[in-house]
Amino acid sequence: MESAALAALGVIGFGLALANQIAKRLRIPPILVYLVLGALAGESVFGIVRPHDLDPLFETLLEVLVGLIVFEGAFAIDTDYLRRVGRFVRNLLTVGLLLTFGLATLAAGALGVLPWPTAALFGALVTVTGPTVIGPLVKRVHLNDHVRAVLIGEGVLIDPLGAILAVVVLEAVVGGLVEADPLVFIPTRLGAGLLFGLAGATLIRGVLWMNKAMSPIEIQMLLLGSSIGVYAVSALVVPQSQLMTMATMGLVLAWLNIPHAEAVRSFEDDISLILLGAIFVLAAATVDLTVIDDLFPEGLIVVLLLMVVIRPIVVFVCSIGSGLRWQERAYISAIGPRGVVAASLAAFASTQLGEENAGPTLAALVFLTVFLTVAVQSTYADVVAKLLGVKAMRALVAGAGALARRIAVQLEADGYDVLLIDSDEETVALAKAEGLNALAGDVTDVRLLNKNGALDAQVAVAVTNRDQSNLLFTQYLQSVNPDIRLFVRVAQPGAVEAFRQTGATVLSEVDTLANAFAELIGSPTLEHTLVSRVGDRMTVEVPVGNALNGREIRELGLPQRVLVLLLVRDGGDLVPSGNTVLQTGDRMLLFGRRDLVLESRERLVTVA
Repeated sequence: MESAALAALGVIGFGLALANQIAKRLRIPPILVYLVLGALAGESVFGIVRPHDLDPLFETLLEVLVGLIVFEGAFAIDTDYLRRVGRFVRNLLTVGLLLTFGLATLAAGALGVLPWPTAALFGALVTVTGPTVIGPLVKRVHLNDHVRAVLIGEGVLIDPLGAILAVVVLEAVVGGLVEADPLVFIPTRLGAGLLFGLAGATLIRGVLWMNKAMSPIEIQMLLLGSSIGVYAVSALVVPQSQLMTMATMGLVLAWLNIPHAEAVRSFEDDISLILLGAIFVLAAATVDLTVIDDLFPEGLIVVLLLMVVIRPIVVFVCSIGSGLRWQERAYISAIGPRGVVAASLAAFASTQLGEENAGPTLAALVFLTVFLTVAVQSTYADVVAKLLGVKAMRALVAGAGALARRIAVQLEADGYDVLLIDSDEETVALAKAEGLNALAGDVTDVRLLNKNGALDAQVAVAVTNRDQSNLLFTQYLQSVNPDIRLFVRVAQPGAVEAFRQTGATVLSEVDTLANAFAELIGSPTLEHTLVSRVGDRMTVEVPVGNALNGREIRELGLPQRVLVLLLVRDGGDLVPSGNTVLQTGDRMLLFGRRDLVLESRERLVTVA
């Protein structure tokens, strides 16, 4: 066993070292490299990795690694985005899961690829998409917030549900439903997972509250150690509840907004890359490649049905009444790669089923499903996003002060996906409290900028209080993204020329304030327009989506102090009344007290 473990570690190690470089050179997802490497290293080809020689640790190792991946994916979820599309995601986790289960079972069983009981297990396994493949795809393509929230929310939250369903079906196939009464098994595992997950998150929050001076590395170790410990307790006390525990714990911590969250997430991302490589290599090593050859053509047809028929049907049914544009729904229909949970559980189920229940065929069919869905959908993801117009127009704002937040609100109203970056955590917290997307970090940190869209942002605005930081920010963005539109605030008049050399549009504080005062002195009536004497007033544009189409303005339920000043429709301007009927594509200009306008915009955008 020792030599088998060392051989497996060696393959995983070389895979981690080379997979990303090979993937970049070939322009393919690293997951595909891991799958090919694991299959070649398995018993079907070179026989370097022999999972049977690693028993009983092999199954336990796979389960723990998958649990940590689920925790990392849940912790990375943007809970604000998730709330905006909550109904759609809930439908995918319930109706969508059952539809996929039934239709995939029907496809595999009716075509004779698997016997019906094992076909049901295949249907359960492919209900999950998974954060390990969806996460990197979403980051690379830069989708708008609605599509991103649906794909990430589904990928993370459906993992534990699909895993529990698969365990129920596996017990039914092996034990004839003696040990797995679904009416008892499913609720107890879900309930136990929720309780253990909440307990783990509460424990971590308590430690952070008692020690408010913890460094990022200390918090990273706290999360990693606690997730492993809580996973173990959950698995020991209520077996098969551990994935639900990890999903709940990660999601609650993401919602709590723990200190140094971005630094911790960066560390979690690095850890997940290592876990991902290990899982896919080990899972692929269990696949008998000769069985894959025997699957053609029926097995290929099953996978194609899953991609081009079953997934679109599920998304169409679950998105009814969601308010998403047809282009957004079409893109979600086209993206549903299967990932680590399907692969690892298939490897586990294969050993439990044995050849008499088509275990090797099940593992081979799931391997083919994972490989083809990842390979094909990763290839066309970016092109289809551009064709359907679901890519986000990205804007970066250096700073999160009052001026930066006002700029962010206007950019969001114009359809941009805006991120504010500031080193002051209190200022970042204020921005988040106003519903803006912000993170704490150094605006001159190249790695941070690259990770958050520096290479493909359309607009960047530098409005920190430090000219040096603003200059380095604009210089770097101009060097890596020559087409970006740069805007910068300059405090020192003598630094204006240096900023202009970056190609940025420069606003000198001294010159701008001088000109503004000159206009006010020359035209006193402007003072009532430009300077609010009662509270903080603002205007903001709000796009009208499908959910508001056909509704009168009086039906929007806006606060009395928020007015719809103007309605932009087909390039023209309308002065609306309460009876004006909204149409998809309109843009409303709201005016009123700042807090009320922001609240109204958030509610209308969420509905739209």
